[in-house]
Amino acid sequence: MHLAGHRYPISDPPSFYKHPSEDIHGQYHAALGYLYGKGATLFDKMKANQHKRCQDHVVYYPFADNGEWKLAKFLAKHLTQTAINEFLRLKWFHRREKPFSDSAEQLLGWIDMLPSGPVWQCTTLQIQDCATTHPINLIWHDGKEVVGDILSKPIFANYMTFNPHVVIHGMEREYSKFFIGNQAHHIQVNIDVSCTNFPCFSISARINLWRVQ
Repeated sequence: MHLAGHRYPISDPPSFYKHPSEDIHGQYHAALGYLYGKGATLFDKMKANQHKRCQDHVVYYPFADNGEWKLAKFLAKHLTQTAINEFLRLKWFHRREKPFSDSAEQLLGWIDMLPSGPVWQCTTLQIQDCATTHPINLIWHDGKEVVGDILSKPIFANYMTFNPHVVIHGMEREYSKFFIGNQAHHIQVNIDVSCTNFPCFSISARINLWRVQ
């Protein structure tokens, strides 16, 4: 969305960063894009979290420390809710304090309190003239939310660029990334002035789904 009067020049791309001994220079595409407004980063969202006051004192709140969080993560990732409950009822805990909670439901509730990325969504597919024994469920992410989540991570802040540019390394032109290649420049010519193209690769991979029982 374009907000008149609130546009920011895009900072120098990582390709222009150089060591004092290196001869690197370059040039942006003539139709330079701008950033219109700035969204909250993941760190900003964490600071706005309702549990921020508790997390100032205990970073891993609602868990006691890193070890307790790692154990909770392992259980949630590898065990079903039934198996977690069986683990918490072991006699080993009769004379020892339980690590974090009394049930899988409480444990998962604590995990849900933590900052999270895009939520998983489920759509049941109905195929005409094709009866199935069990419903066919498509588990998916909203692509726009995923891209926004990636861009909000501070670790990537100094490694992203949004404009085609030419990079000259010594006496030779560099071709190592999408935005410094010819294709990015050809695409930029065909879009509106002050806009930029943002390539995004979408892939599908097999994942382990959470088993409720």
